[in-house]
This record gives sequence, C-alpha cells and structure tokens, in this order.
Amino acid sequence: MYQVFVVEDEPASMEHICMIIQNKCPGFSVIGTAEDGKSALEQLEYLCPDVLITDVRMPVMDGIFLIKRVKERFPEILSVIVSGYQEFEYAQTALRYGVCDYILKPIKPSVLQECMYRMQERLDEFYYRLRNRMIREMYRGNISDSKRFRCIFSQEEYYIALLRRNSLPRRFSEFRGVEVFSGREEQLMVYGRDEMEELYICPRELLFQGSFYQMLQHILEKKKKGTSFYTLVWQAKPISVKQLPQKIQELYQTMDHRLIIGKDQIIRIEERMEKRRRTEDDKENLNRLEYLIREKKYGEIPEEIGACFEKWEKAEYTQLWTEERVREIFHIFRKANLLDDPVEMCEYFLDEAFYYGENMQKLGEHIQQILCKKVEKDSPRTKLDTPEFFEKIEQYMREHLSEQISPKQVCSVFGISQAYLSRLFRKYDTMSFSQRMTVFRMEKAQELMKTKKELFIKDVAAMVGYEDQFYFSRIFRSVIGVSPTEYLKGN
Repeated sequence: MYQVFVVEDEPASMEHICMIIQNKCPGFSVIGTAEDGKSALEQLEYLCPDVLITDVRMPVMDGIFLIKRVKERFPEILSVIVSGYQEFEYAQTALRYGVCDYILKPIKPSVLQECMYRMQERLDEFYYRLRNRMIREMYRGNISDSKRFRCIFSQEEYYIALLRRNSLPRRFSEFRGVEVFSGREEQLMVYGRDEMEELYICPRELLFQGSFYQMLQHILEKKKKGTSFYTLVWQAKPISVKQLPQKIQELYQTMDHRLIIGKDQIIRIEERMEKRRRTEDDKENLNRLEYLIREKKYGEIPEEIGACFEKWEKAEYTQLWTEERVREIFHIFRKANLLDDPVEMCEYFLDEAFYYGENMQKLGEHIQQILCKKVEKDSPRTKLDTPEFFEKIEQYMREHLSEQISPKQVCSVFGISQAYLSRLFRKYDTMSFSQRMTVFRMEKAQELMKTKKELFIKDVAAMVGYEDQFYFSRIFRSVIGVSPTEYLKGN
C-alpha cells in the first residue's frame, strides 16, 4: 500500500481529502498531515511518503515553495496540488517544479479518485523498475538504497534458488544476453542475466501449500525441454530479508564453482564442495600438445585435444576449471604462431564455444575447430564467407521461429562448423546467434499481435518458440520495453 502525506490549512478540507483517500482509494493510506509547508517538510524527513498532496496558499511556507524544496530533497515523491480557481496561476508555477497533477477546489471524490489512480500507475512502474534494479544490485553485491530496499522486500522471510540452463553466461565478449525480469504483477520475483537463467525470490507467504522444492521441481519439468543440461542451486530453508543480499551472492558463487558442462545437478547451497587440485596427469596432456606442435605432428593434435576433454569429463571438472585449461592450450598455440586471430577474437570464440557446449565431447570438437583451423589442410571455403550466405542463415532462422533451433542444427543444415558459424556472426552481425534469434522472435510476436488480434498471448508465444507464456512475457518486456498486454492495449 502506498503512503500519502496531506498538507492543508483548512481542517474541513483536510478531513475531506483524508476521507476520500481512506474510503475511495484502496491502494493508499494517509501516513501524516500538516497545516503548513514548514511543518510538512520536517515530517517528510523521516516519514518518506510516496505522494504529497498540498494546498497552494498556506501560512509560514506556502505549497509552491514546499514543492520546490521537496523536489530538491526528495525527487522520488510525487506531488499533487489542490487549488482554487483564483490560484490557478500559482498552480501553473508549481507545474514547472515537477508537480504530477493538480485538483481544483471544491474537491469532487471522483476527481481525486482518478488522480490517485494515475499516481498508482506511476508508482507501480517506479517500484517495478526499482525492484529490478535492486535485484540486479544484489547479484552484483552492492545495494545503493537501503531505505527503499525494505519497501521493495517487505516480507520477513524468503525462499531463493538459481536455475541455469546449459553453461554459464558469456563473460568476455560484448555479445551478452538479454536481461530478464518477472512482470510487474508477478509476486514470484525472477531475474536472469540472460535468457537461460532464472533467479527465484519467493516470499514465504506465497507458498500456501506444498514445499519450495516441489515448486522448483514443477519449474524444472517445464524448463527441461530444449535444454542440454541444467544446474539448480537452492536454499532449503527460508531466509530473513536481512540475509537476502548475502545469500543471493552465495547462490551465484556456488553456481560459478559447481556447474559441470553436460551434467544435470540439483545443489543445496548448504553443501560444501571439495576444491579440486590440478594433477600431474593434467599437465601431461598439455606437455604432449607442446611436443606435437614442436615436432609438427599436426595430424595428432585433434585426437590429443579430444583425449583432454574425455579425461576432464570423467573427472567431472567444472566449467571454470575447464576454461582455465583451455586458455592454457590457446596460449600454447599462440606461442607457436598457430593462432592468427587476435586475443579479443579468441575470447569471443571461447565464450561462444562454452555458451553452446551441450556436453564435453561437443565442446571439445568446437575447441578443435577453432584451434586447428591453421594446421588443417582444408581451409574454410571462401565462397561461404559472403553476406549472401549469411543472409541465407538468417532467413532459415526466421522460417523456424516456432522450433527450438540451435547453432548445432543450423550448422548441420548448412554444412559448416560451429566455430565457423561464430566467425560469420562476428563478421556480419552485431549480435550473437542467441541474441539474433530472440530479436527475430520478438519482431514476429509484434507482427502477430498487430495483424492477428484474436490470438491469445499464449498462442503468440507458442508460434515464436516459447511454450511458457510467462517466460515469453518476461523476454518480450526486456526486449520491447513493455509487456505483451501493454503492447496489445497500445495497438
């Protein structure tokens, strides 16, 4: 419920305004009142209302000067002025100070009710954006507004979990995914650094029946389709709101240090993981690669790289551990002048390889394609490195929006490697494969909602490749800036 502060020097008018808010505006409550601007300003310091309703002409400090001071010190407070006809010029002055609305005396209940409805719409959007910002800040480990934090997270206890489908997010290339947030009306708060991730923040009171784990299992069943593997990190017991930032950080840290490519995992955050140490056996493979390069036995290199990944898969090494080893291999190749691409380009290729790695075998094959380009006899076919060929790939993507197509499928259709596909996207597009696919889907969704208004949102979602309409709505809002429902209203 939003809080209102009323400033009015006429007792009858003050009572009238407060009664209308109490009886006709269910989303608001009056947190305090004052008879002049000076007294109001003193109380605003500690009450922090959402809306200020003030008369214009008052003793000590009038409403115009009060609004000016409020705008300077509390810019987030929405101001509404109440004035008589003879004070309209004062009201116009107040509008220059950022007043949201004005109401003429005598006040009609319906007019104030409509005004408060408009305020509620603005506040809903403000707090929604603030909630999203604070969830992002919790992930990053820095809460900038501790006062507002308690307004957003008003419950005493929460359940939390982090679900990651496939590998960790890209970290080094500029082609990051689309940030995803739950809708304004959703009580279960959801945040994803990209489309493959969901952080769940669930108020304890939201679980009327069943356990949090049962809810997560239900979510998992829906998310498994089109997913090579998943990692779920969760907190079994509810945590206090004070613990929320710290525990969310722990979820992300656990995800980073426990995710294993190709392996489904459900991990309780309370579980401890023994840190894996590097063995002499691991170094042996890298020494063998250096030997093969030094002796120019290039034909044996792909097999040796494959053996590395096979060994790492059996040992269940994490993604971060594997990335470190792969970077060592890249360093070996660069020392031997077997990598033509600059470091930045190699980081991009590595990001893409790990992001789309379905399992360790496929990842190993992708790394081989990147590393062995120069040592293999057959160089990439230059006739495929054209804008026209890339346009065919994008056309294929547009024609299969309702399907769960992957880079692997596209490569199979066009007879190219995933490394080569990444190279084409790097050269001819400003987005990665997944980003471009998302944009195509959202463009098609907009087109469908404009031309086929009889369709339900769930039908539009299915036609562009999303079985879960709530997930579709989150992506749509992140990309387009409004929810599908708001988009339909606007068109």
